[in-house]
Amino acid sequence: MKTRTLTQLLASTSTPALLLKDDSVEWSNDAFNELSKSERQQIKQWGFEHADTLLICGGTLYERLTAGDHTLVIASGHRAATQQRQLMQALIPQLQQGANPFFALPQILSELLGWQSAAACTRLNAQQLTLVGHWHEGEQQPPKTLSLDTSLAGPLYDSSAAGTQVQEWSQTMSDPLLPEKGLWLGQRVEAADGIIGHLAVWGSKPKTSLADSIHLLQLCADLLAAWLPPKPVDTEKPAFTADPLTHLLQRDALDDALVRSEHAYPDRDHMLALIDIDGLSRINNEFGQQEGDRVLCTFADKLRHVCRPNDQVFRFGGDEFVLLMPVHKQPPPLLKRLEQINRGMTEQLKHPFKASTGIALMTEVNGSGDELMLLANSRLQQLKKQGTA
Repeated sequence: MKTRTLTQLLASTSTPALLLKDDSVEWSNDAFNELSKSERQQIKQWGFEHADTLLICGGTLYERLTAGDHTLVIASGHRAATQQRQLMQALIPQLQQGANPFFALPQILSELLGWQSAAACTRLNAQQLTLVGHWHEGEQQPPKTLSLDTSLAGPLYDSSAAGTQVQEWSQTMSDPLLPEKGLWLGQRVEAADGIIGHLAVWGSKPKTSLADSIHLLQLCADLLAAWLPPKPVDTEKPAFTADPLTHLLQRDALDDALVRSEHAYPDRDHMLALIDIDGLSRINNEFGQQEGDRVLCTFADKLRHVCRPNDQVFRFGGDEFVLLMPVHKQPPPLLKRLEQINRGMTEQLKHPFKASTGIALMTEVNGSGDELMLLANSRLQQLKKQGTA
């Protein structure tokens, strides 16, 4: 942490502040020095011990912010009543009108606290954030998708890290939202079922104390966590219809599985195989409908046996099946397994058998289940047209 700008910001405020480094006091402001000797000693000791998260001393709440080998001990909640009232007066009417609080809060925070910029992001997935609200120098900026790797807020999405963080920088940052230098304050928004997103304010010369900003951002994070509805919990799986012949699940279950695979993307990739039995009508004509049904049931049973515990197999149509398989590091050797099934079916049925396959990965279609099916079908038809399936 660069301390010069930080101490300048806190020097003249009425908020008591103390900066510690290793086992010594590096700086304190006038408001801290005006406290009684016993209060100063209690605050210092608490700052060094890193025990309880918060301290109440002389009727004032204190908290610690740590960066590297520095620890900032600062009073929290000054002018809280007035600011909280102003926050509610600005926010509640917008919520009553159906506004998204992640969109509305940046403008309110920036104007109330005097920061040049403010943002509210939600977690899109393990690698990306959605910038919902972004107020910058008096104007609302358009939403966009951000990479968590380049965002200064990245550490906030580690549940083991502190939920409130302060950063100062004096050179160009990888975060595309930040200017060449400034001070940044971020606050995690977390509910009982996980991290939702974060709030942040930044700029070179905020017009309010850091303690007031911290207090209001923490309050807003609590409001957001309480306001947003909890994630739905699946109490039971939907009742899907099974194919009466093969007893495999059908298209309604496949549609649901594709939606779930979309939600899992890009944390987990999926491979889809669209499999078509070649010449099933010929088998029905030559050997009868009963033999055709036996072929379908035997093939369905063999597909079940090549599935891993988390793989799913569906009957998609008359002679078509679908395998949906989560991909870990590398796709499973499905084509090799299907070739073995073709040979085994020929031997078991005592007449030629062949099934053709089109395969596609979720990463190839940017997480779209519909496009995954279309790509697999396109590859299947191309193989059939070429006569090489």
